Amino acid sequence: MSADQQGLPRAAEAEQALERAIEGRIRQRTWGRLQGLEVRVSHDLVIVCGRAPSYYVEQLALQGVLDLVEPSGAMRIQLNIQVGGPPMSAGRAV
Repeated sequence: MSADQQGLPRAAEAEQALERAIEGRIRQRTWGRLQGLEVRVSHDLVIVCGRAPSYYVEQLALQGVLDLVEPSGAMRIQLNIQVGGPPMSAGRAV
């Protein structure tokens, strides 16, 4: 097995470990208010998906990512977070 072949599983394991660490930090920073949280790391890109009740919670999620990737400065961050609650039903009075 070549050195390149040995390096691929290690890189994938490192990406998965970073995904779990980022997800944990986001849950901690947002107090679990980000629903449907999904974090993917691929090479130099971090993608965060989910639903937030406010832009403030979205910003907390971003800060959670920056807590872990900012020191390296080599990673890009893509937030795919839907902000706002579920649409109100037509029959509900406010």
